Amino acid sequence: MRKTNAEIAAEVRERICLNGGAGEILLHEGQLATEFGVSRTPIRQVLQMLAYENLVETRSGIGTIATPLDPGKMEADFRAFAAILTACGKCPTDQEHIAGQVLDRLRDARRFLDRSVGADSALIRALSAYLEATVWLVGDHILATALRSAYWRQVRWGLHPDRPKLDDRFAIFRDRLDDCVALAEAGDPIPLLAKLTELPVSHMTGLDPQG
Repeated sequence: MRKTNAEIAAEVRERICLNGGAGEILLHEGQLATEFGVSRTPIRQVLQMLAYENLVETRSGIGTIATPLDPGKMEADFRAFAAILTACGKCPTDQEHIAGQVLDRLRDARRFLDRSVGADSALIRALSAYLEATVWLVGDHILATALRSAYWRQVRWGLHPDRPKLDDRFAIFRDRLDDCVALAEAGDPIPLLAKLTELPVSHMTGLDPQG
């Protein structure tokens, strides 16, 4: 069965994150189209989606590559992410009917962590579900867009070879998810968003951005 654009994007996003910034990733439209059994048109749409998240960029004479991580900007990236996350926590949506969708995604995130998948892959899938739950509760589109870009950059930093190993962060993330699921079951989106956007975020990065 042909994969959807969202499913293809999820696989390519995971590859970029798992690379950890260890080397350049060149994304050939033709190769991706052959791999996923689709035409180049959906691959272009997927790459546009990932460019929207600042995960890929197009360079003249080279093509589409995974956006490089700059070690000299790592601390600044953490501070920017913390500022965006905090701002999102202050802008809850007024659409109460999405609470069920948010709960489903948080439960998905918890299940991903419990599956016997490679540790890094499980974390990325759980973090993706966590992001979707958060974005649905943010009432400002501009902030939600900025959060997507900053969030995935932090996931990549979190999997960088220079960051601490994941074992401790899995436990931290499980605790955070358990708290969020309980709040989602209570049905009030405001305290849930506050928890989702709460610092520290050491389950993602291994480093806590503080102002």
